[in-house]
Amino acid sequence: MKEIITLTRKDLQLLFLDKTSLIVTFALPVMLVALIGTVFSRSFPSSTGITSYDYAFSKVMFWGLIGGVASSVASLAIEKNSGTIIRIQLAPVHKVHVLAGKALACVCVILISSLVTWVFASVLFGIKTASHVNLLLICFSNAVFFAGLMTFLANFVHTERAAGALSWSVLQLLACFSGIMFPITLMPPWMSNASNFNPVTWAVKAMETVLWRGGTFSELWLPVAITVGGGVFFFALSAYLFRWTTQNA
Repeated sequence: MKEIITLTRKDLQLLFLDKTSLIVTFALPVMLVALIGTVFSRSFPSSTGITSYDYAFSKVMFWGLIGGVASSVASLAIEKNSGTIIRIQLAPVHKVHVLAGKALACVCVILISSLVTWVFASVLFGIKTASHVNLLLICFSNAVFFAGLMTFLANFVHTERAAGALSWSVLQLLACFSGIMFPITLMPPWMSNASNFNPVTWAVKAMETVLWRGGTFSELWLPVAITVGGGVFFFALSAYLFRWTTQNA
C-alpha cells in the first residue's frame, strides 16, 4: 500500500505541473457550462423544472473527466519513453502497484475536477442538486470507470502524441453514444439501442438523476454497478496486458 501511495503522489505532482492538463481538466468544463447554459437559456422554460445551466452541467462536466484521462494516459507513455518506468521497475514494486498508483491518481484528479466544476456552477449559476450524498456516490463510481479505462488505453500508446490521439478519439466516440454531445432522444433507433451498452451512457443518466430528482437505490444501483464493474474490468485487463517497456508491448 505504501508503494501505491508513493506512486500516486508522484503522478499527482506531475499532473498538476502540466498547465495544459489543468486548463482542460478544470477550466474548460466551467467555461462550457457558462457558454452552453447562456446560449440555450431560452430553451428551458420554468415548467421543465431545470435551467439551461442544469442541463449544461450534467453533460459538459464529463469533458473534465475526459481531459483527466487523456493526461494520465500521456503520463505513462512519457515515463516509458524517458526511462522512468525502468527505474521504477528496479524498485521492489509490482506492475499492479504502478497501475494502481496511476489509477488512484486519476481518480483523485477526476473527483477534484467534478467538485471544482460543481462548486463554480452552483455558485455562479445556481444549478440544481437534489441529493448531495448521491452526487458524491455517482462522482466516485464515474471516477472508478474512467480510471480503469485510462489504464487500459495506456497499454496501446508509445508516445505522448499517440496517447492524446487515442484517448480523445475513443472518449469522444463514447461521448457521441452517451448523450453528452446530443440527446439520446434525437438518435436513430440503432444508435439509441447501442448506447445502452456504453457505460458512459449510464454515468450520464445517473448524473441527471441525482442532480434533478435525487434518485433512489433502485434507480442508482444499476448505473453504479455498470460503471464500477466496467472500471474494475478494464483495470484487470490492463494488468494482464501491461508491459514495462514499449519494446515489449
